[in-house]
Amino acid sequence: MTKRTSPIIVGNWKTTPANLNQAIKFIKAIDKKYSSKKNKMPKKGFYLAVPEIFISEISKECVHGYVGSQNVSGVSIGQTTGTTIPSQLLSAGATFTLIGHSEVRAQGETADQRSHKVALSLQSKLLTILCVGEHKRDKEGKYLSELEEDVRKSLSLVSRNNFNNLIIAYEPVWAIGGDTPATTHECFEVVIAIRRALASLVGIDYAKKVHVLYGGTVTKENALSFIQEGGVDGLLIGRASQDVVSFMEIISSCYGA
Repeated sequence: MTKRTSPIIVGNWKTTPANLNQAIKFIKAIDKKYSSKKNKMPKKGFYLAVPEIFISEISKECVHGYVGSQNVSGVSIGQTTGTTIPSQLLSAGATFTLIGHSEVRAQGETADQRSHKVALSLQSKLLTILCVGEHKRDKEGKYLSELEEDVRKSLSLVSRNNFNNLIIAYEPVWAIGGDTPATTHECFEVVIAIRRALASLVGIDYAKKVHVLYGGTVTKENALSFIQEGGVDGLLIGRASQDVVSFMEIISSCYGA
C-alpha cells in the first residue's frame, strides 16, 4: 500500500440501523449526495463498517464506497460455532474489517485474541484496520509506551509482507462521544509513537507505509485539521457516520468539496 493522496474516511455503523431496508435507504441517499460532488472526489471515497448481516446486500448497493465488517474472529475454518472467518467476509462482499475497537475490547477481548484476529485477517488479504487508544492520559506520558506495546503485541504474529494491507486507527477512548476531542498536537504525538512501534517490528520503511487514522468526536469543523495538522491519513467516524447529512459533510470537508 503506497502513501495515499486521498483521505481514508471510515464510518462505523455499530448496531445501526434497525433493519436492512433502512440500511439500503441510507446507502442510496449517501451515494446520491456523493454523486453530486463526484467531480471533486474519487469514484469511491469512503468506507463503511456495517453489521455483518447487511454486508452482502449493502456491498451490492454501495457505488461510491467500500463495505466492511466491524470485527472478525481469530479462528480458522473448522468446528467453531457462532463466529465468522475472514474468507467468509470476503466472499460476502466485505473489503475490510475493524479489529480491536474499544467497545470490543471492553467486552473482554485479549491481546492474544487480537493478535490472532489481525494475523488471520491480513493473511486472507482483507484490509485490516487495527484500533488502538488509551482510556486516559497521565502527565508522565506512560500512555505512549503502553500504546506502543499494544501495537507490538497486536501485530506480533504478522509477517512483514502482510503489512501492506494494514491500517492503524487511533481512537482515544476518553475523547469518544465526548465534548472535547483530542487536539491535533495530541494526535500527532501518538502517530509518532505508533510509527515508532511499527518500525521496531518491520523497520522504518514499512512503518511509513502504514496509514494511520484518527477517531474520537470527529465533526465537519475539525475533520480536516486532523488530516492537515494531526499527521493522520484519514478518520474513523462513529456516530456521525450514522447520519447521511453529517457523514457527507465530513467527507466533503476532507476532500475540500
